[in-house]
Amino acid sequence: MAREGEGRTAAAAVSIRKYTSADLAAVLSICQQSPEAAQWSENGFEQAASSGQLMLVGELGAGAGARVCGFLVARVTAGEAELLNMAVDATDRRKGLGSKLLAGAAKEAAALRASRMYLEVRESNEAAISFYERHGFRKNGQRAGYYENPTENAVLMAKELTGWN
Repeated sequence: MAREGEGRTAAAAVSIRKYTSADLAAVLSICQQSPEAAQWSENGFEQAASSGQLMLVGELGAGAGARVCGFLVARVTAGEAELLNMAVDATDRRKGLGSKLLAGAAKEAAALRASRMYLEVRESNEAAISFYERHGFRKNGQRAGYYENPTENAVLMAKELTGWN
């Protein structure tokens, strides 16, 4: 049975590409409208870009009508990838954009010789935990009091990246 919104994927072209500085305003807007995402400042995104972190954006539409509707930031080092931040505009969820962002990041990380991807997620964010589990991530630990405002535990999740290259 199809989930709400899944049938619309074919109507709007979904594409993933590397972040450019021209995407900053759209990424900041998506981040600010997504309370479940890590709330980074403009400087935070600029630092991630200048330090060479893996930054992808997802777009809906094609050509001049394409618009940035999601982003993902990951760090790849020492054979591992850490998903640092990710969000999809609330009005554009359930169109496959988050799945394509995650797959794009896994493929890029594997190409950079990462064999594993891991992340932390608020334990109350059941939608995100379910999303990551559907994409092969498994719970492998917890960090007590990791998040603030409000204080909350983090669920640790990881996925092997074999087969992504």
